[in-house]
Amino acid sequence: MAVKVTEEKINVSGASVFQRKYSSSENTKNMLLIHGWSFTSKNWEDIGIFDHLARFGFNVYAIDYPGFGKTPASEKYRLERGELSRGPGFVNDYLSSSGLEHTFILGASMGGGISVLSVLEFPEKIDGIIAVAPAWIEKEEKRMKSIEKPALFIWGSDDKVVPPELGRVYSKAVKGSKLEIVNGSGHPVYLEKTEQFYSVLDKFLKQFS
Repeated sequence: MAVKVTEEKINVSGASVFQRKYSSSENTKNMLLIHGWSFTSKNWEDIGIFDHLARFGFNVYAIDYPGFGKTPASEKYRLERGELSRGPGFVNDYLSSSGLEHTFILGASMGGGISVLSVLEFPEKIDGIIAVAPAWIEKEEKRMKSIEKPALFIWGSDDKVVPPELGRVYSKAVKGSKLEIVNGSGHPVYLEKTEQFYSVLDKFLKQFS
């Protein structure tokens, strides 16, 4: 049975942020979904991820980052291509505004980069990360060695946007992390090879069931 996904606006330190969410009082784990530069929260809904994560006991929150989709731009949280430094501050403020003390983050490309930066900046609030071909974090390799939370990196073997070689670098930097390469997929693995994406995601999430 499909879960009920609600659409709403939430005030995050003055920014009106659009989100799609599913939550249940029975669920104790949270998953924040952060899209890529050319995508929105709708792309997550299109692959049925709310139903999928609900089966693992997650409340699911998919935002349109400020300046993308249905969320107006915000100078406080503004991003530029290659520059994600304001991203972790947004995640921290979003969690506070949502009344969430902690969450996992699943992020793709830009969102994957924000997930990595967020666990570096606010490790006490991030339970773990799933980063799908995280973009624009090449300079963070040394810092990534300090990450002690569960981490899964997912890459398409044919990614021409963020080279899969970076996945090998990042997975070596983050102790205990996993790297999964999905054969035949380009950059947005979760859209191009959804079944394979769920297969590797499920293996990672089962440890938290």
